[in-house]
Amino acid sequence: MLTQIRFKRSTRNILVLQILVALIGAGIGFALGGATNAFSAFVGGSISFIATAFFALRVFSGRRGQPAKQIVRGFYAGEMQKILLTIALFLVAIVWLKVEFLPMFLTYMAGLLAFWLALLPVLSGVHE
Repeated sequence: MLTQIRFKRSTRNILVLQILVALIGAGIGFALGGATNAFSAFVGGSISFIATAFFALRVFSGRRGQPAKQIVRGFYAGEMQKILLTIALFLVAIVWLKVEFLPMFLTYMAGLLAFWLALLPVLSGVHE
């Protein structure tokens, strides 16, 4: 139970951090290149947020009491779906939203970095 609370808190922290990255990226994009770059950066940060939120909902809902094999299978399936969702969101952003690629991709990468940095305390066992 305590571990589940920790994961929920960590997931919330990661999502908040990714939104902050998207907003900061948009601010930097606006300062360096105007509204188009700001929008592009925000879209990139939003892609990392949406993919993480999807994964969290997919993996952490309804797993209690299942055998370990099913939980692991759910993680693999969730990660594969997250990757496919990320690809689809990039395609939508590039084709339909016509964003600038570099600000979008850099902010996406910053959101991904925020994900891993926020997970470090959990993975290292600092909270135990």
